[in-house]
Amino acid sequence: MNKYKRLLKIIGVLLLLILVVSIGIIVFNFAKPKVQTWLESRGLKKDAGLESVKTVIESEENVVIKVVKNAQPSVVSIAVSQLEFKPGQGVVDSSNNIGTGFIVDSSGIIITNQHVVSSQNSEYKVITSDGKEYSVEDIQVDSINDIAVLKVKGENMPAIKLGDSDKLLAGQLVIAIGTPLGDYAGSVTTGVISGLNRSVTTSADFFGTTTKEYYDVIQTDAAINPGNSGGPLINSSGQVIGVNFATTSGADNISFALPVNVVKNRIEEYRKYGKFIRPYIGVEYQMISEEAALYYKNVVAGALVVRVSTNSPASKSGLAKGDIITEINGKKLAKSISTIVQGYKVGEELTLKVWRNGKTLEIKLKLEEAN
Repeated sequence: MNKYKRLLKIIGVLLLLILVVSIGIIVFNFAKPKVQTWLESRGLKKDAGLESVKTVIESEENVVIKVVKNAQPSVVSIAVSQLEFKPGQGVVDSSNNIGTGFIVDSSGIIITNQHVVSSQNSEYKVITSDGKEYSVEDIQVDSINDIAVLKVKGENMPAIKLGDSDKLLAGQLVIAIGTPLGDYAGSVTTGVISGLNRSVTTSADFFGTTTKEYYDVIQTDAAINPGNSGGPLINSSGQVIGVNFATTSGADNISFALPVNVVKNRIEEYRKYGKFIRPYIGVEYQMISEEAALYYKNVVAGALVVRVSTNSPASKSGLAKGDIITEINGKKLAKSISTIVQGYKVGEELTLKVWRNGKTLEIKLKLEEAN
């Protein structure tokens, strides 16, 4: 009898569960369309999260595609022209791509790196994205900033817009276009601005010259390889914000570009004078940061003068090897001397605050034109 009662109880519980589940299914099916309609009326749709992610991805892709499409006609390959005899072909005038540049004026003014066109005995050509070749008629170089202006005889050439490198922020999307390894013209790489106001020491292996230090440059993780030198680093608005010039051996994601605002001054000088009018003071120096200076009693933050050029404004003013320049015209050296000096004109007088043997001196000098 007890077993019979237990069996009836179990059957009753199961029937109750079946009834509850059935009612739940009926209510769900009845309410689902109304709930969906209510969500959609408030802008929430099925798979809204996935669609949102997809939209973000497609949006970023479209930005890059649009920038590249508009910028590529302005990016050129820099080639060196070589006349040589080849068996079976005879005397051949061949061109080998050695770097990259970009058009900044429709009349044929092109920017690249100085180290790309450093040989004075070579003939250079500019090759556009559509395969047209132009002989370089004039070259002006700024070896301090590793900048060169090339002039070709062109008309209505597609000039790219220049941005403002003083307004950059770490994390910004950037796009590099160039001719890596001299073989792949128009190659595109993307990344972000990894850092600002970096200092870089270039090696003789990369530049084919002596080592040299550059200050206030842009660091990016966009891939920059030999052959990319002189090419543009472009923001998401399609404006050039830097000139790619160096990469790091042994690392795939640390490369550097010169700020475009330095280039702007050279372009205006070339348009006006047909050459660079570059003021200089005539010192080689090494920057000492506030942090580094804290560890030494006989050192302060600033620019350590390691060499003074003969018959330069610096030598005439009394600057000496071992001096540390801490201020120029009342402003601390937050940037390199060369960057600050480029903001003045030949003939202007600068007041330098100098630390020498534990004492602070004030030295005045007049800027002269660099040769």
